[in-house]
Amino acid sequence: MGKERLEVPLDSLNKRFDPDTLGFETTDEVEPLEGLLGQERAESALELALGIDAPGFNLFISGPPGTGRHTAVRRHVERLALDKPIPPDWGYVHNFDDPAQPTPISLPCGWVRILAADMNELIETVCRDVPRVFESDEYRERMEEAMQDIQARRQQMTSEMEQAARQVGFALRSTQVGLTPLPVIDGKPASREVLAALPAAERARLRQTADEIQDVINRTLVEIRRLSKEAIEQARNVDREIVLFTLTPIVDELQEKYKEHPEVVDYLEQVEKDLVERLELLKPKDAKSGASPFQPPVDEEEAFTRYRVNDLIDNTTCTTAPTVVAHNPTYYNLFGRIDYQSRMGTLTTNHMMIKSGAIHEANGGYLILQARELLSNPMSWQTLKRTLHSGEIAIENMGEQFSALPSSTLRPRPIPLDAKIIIVGTPGVLYRLQSFDEEFRRYFKVTADFETDMDRTPENAAKYAAYVAEQCKEGRLRPFHKTAVARVINHSSRIAAHQDKLTTRFMGIADIITEANYWAKSTGSDLVMAQHVNKAIEERHYRSNLREDRVLQMIEEGVIRISTDGKAVGQVNGLAVLSVGELSFGKPSRISARASLGRGQVVNVERETKLSGRIHDKGFMILNGYLQGKYGYDKPLSLAASIGFEQSYSEVDGDSASSTELYALLSAISGLPIDQGIAVTGSVDQNGDVQAIGGGTQKIEGFFEVCKARGLTGKQGVMVPKDNIQHLMLKEEVLDAIEAGKFHVYGISTIDEGIEVLTGAPAGERLEGGGYPEGTVHYLVEQRLKEMAKAARDFSKGGKETDASESSEPDGNPDDEKETGKSG
Repeated sequence: MGKERLEVPLDSLNKRFDPDTLGFETTDEVEPLEGLLGQERAESALELALGIDAPGFNLFISGPPGTGRHTAVRRHVERLALDKPIPPDWGYVHNFDDPAQPTPISLPCGWVRILAADMNELIETVCRDVPRVFESDEYRERMEEAMQDIQARRQQMTSEMEQAARQVGFALRSTQVGLTPLPVIDGKPASREVLAALPAAERARLRQTADEIQDVINRTLVEIRRLSKEAIEQARNVDREIVLFTLTPIVDELQEKYKEHPEVVDYLEQVEKDLVERLELLKPKDAKSGASPFQPPVDEEEAFTRYRVNDLIDNTTCTTAPTVVAHNPTYYNLFGRIDYQSRMGTLTTNHMMIKSGAIHEANGGYLILQARELLSNPMSWQTLKRTLHSGEIAIENMGEQFSALPSSTLRPRPIPLDAKIIIVGTPGVLYRLQSFDEEFRRYFKVTADFETDMDRTPENAAKYAAYVAEQCKEGRLRPFHKTAVARVINHSSRIAAHQDKLTTRFMGIADIITEANYWAKSTGSDLVMAQHVNKAIEERHYRSNLREDRVLQMIEEGVIRISTDGKAVGQVNGLAVLSVGELSFGKPSRISARASLGRGQVVNVERETKLSGRIHDKGFMILNGYLQGKYGYDKPLSLAASIGFEQSYSEVDGDSASSTELYALLSAISGLPIDQGIAVTGSVDQNGDVQAIGGGTQKIEGFFEVCKARGLTGKQGVMVPKDNIQHLMLKEEVLDAIEAGKFHVYGISTIDEGIEVLTGAPAGERLEGGGYPEGTVHYLVEQRLKEMAKAARDFSKGGKETDASESSEPDGNPDDEKETGKSG
């Protein structure tokens, strides 16, 4: 079986896209892309979630970063929002029944702002016109007219009281404690001395008469106080009439304006009643009375704030239903807050200090959140779930929820929630929420994964061209020639690591498009050509491949020992992929194996030194299973072997080196040397089939760079699993070397095929009677294992230690071997 049969044809190593199949010369002829590209599943989920108007049908979109999840979802939602009506505005007004609970008010788009302006104008009008009325002659005349009757009645009561006192010989004197009756003797009030000189009987009579007069005085004073209250009420009635004379026409006009909104009509009526009850605010300063000198002066601006309207959400500038992207979804940014201001050392607030959050702005539309940012603010996630559960948006400051003592503050009445919530996150976040948050499924009934790739069909290639056209239009870039678009498509397949796939990680593709435009501009080209895309790809690689260059330099200098020619026993070049940031590159590693007499132990050096990952350990145990099944069917394996990665100082994981380790072990046991010009990758199962691995393209190119630096001999190459051929998208330089016969790629299906390529010897198939044909790899391995088994038996019997390296008879029959003696 020759190598040539296993060599992969050149056209299977890269599927070049034919630009002539695109049907255009430049992207100026292509309509820009509309909708999601390659995300039919996610698009279907979006349509379902946004089309069902029922509780809980919110959406979680998952996908790896860089797939354009966020941008694609936002654009799609914005297109759907075009068909939805503009939502109403929301505002808060003072609650006259319970000032601690401001009342939300909803009006058609733009009307809350108008209502706020109308209320401001009403306040200005009242503050300007009403004080003038209080200073008018008409007001004084009406007040005098209202007081005239009361004053006359009061004067009459006073006269009657004085007359009643005179009739019995008494006069009334005003003191600090009120009116006091005094006897009149000889035409003038009697003094204490005169009264003391009177007979006792006369003094008793005068005292009794004085008590009777005092009763009359008291009754009269009660009536006078009643008249005073009546006078105050009459004065207030006059004041009310004066205020209503100015206020009622304005309120009536506003009520007529808002007659289709009963809540506004009721609110205006409450405003009118409240203003009438707070007449002192409307009187001129010199007319106000009754204020305590110990009370602080009234802030008139603050006093009139209760009549203003807080236009919380104003959708005047909206042309569609709102699409809000909350980039920083903290608790207050999402759900709003209540501000405070310091007044004379005290924190105060009112309904005008209620501030909206993103969920208020999205009401009637869509709210898009990033899962990572949302979940990093635990109060945001918990409050969002409560909001979805209640169907209402409540505004409450976070500190009040954790306060040990209750505090007096505003509790705005909640606003009904009418918004679709869309969360964008990674699959890992989605799975954790589904597993550990029992409420998640209740509120996010629709989930969808973003694909990381799509089929490379003519239809999708045309859509990719439309995507390039869209990027050119949005970024005001030069048009792309069809060859440049074809190069972008090829690069997309390389990123997708599949010849029949295209990546949907559009962030990287968009960057390539932008950078290719830069290189076209730098050369003065009016079009972006294929060479400009190549330049962009090369420069992106150059900017990030410092680590790769350092590794290659150490290999060239011999610091990292990698052989690219000659042969060696028990030594194979394995291939790994290193990822540094956005860069992934292939790195050869020397894997060596040693075998000796033992008890069937095959030691994984990495595992023993705790530098092996679990997947690598699994691959190594599968290798062990292959060895036992292949050679231990008729005898115990009296083998001790160790396999390790040379010059490896970090953890090794993955099973892609398991076939390489097995080749090294088979070489060490059989003594057959392995071609060092061929590197190997691929995992193995217990039956000896070679299985697909990841990063095949990078691994091939990584070994090619080493061989190129050392000098291509024409015998060098890489063995990859045959199943991985469809994943290869090798760069042009490697393809040119393969076409010139300077480098080779072999597609391997089994360990037998691989060992033949590496050793040049046939693997050998088991004969009907058992055993393998002479000269084959398996024959040599089995013979060596039998020698070890016999040597182990001899040693265990106490005989002379047998040199397991001595050869037996050519037929390998252990019965022909003779003991050489016994040890003491």
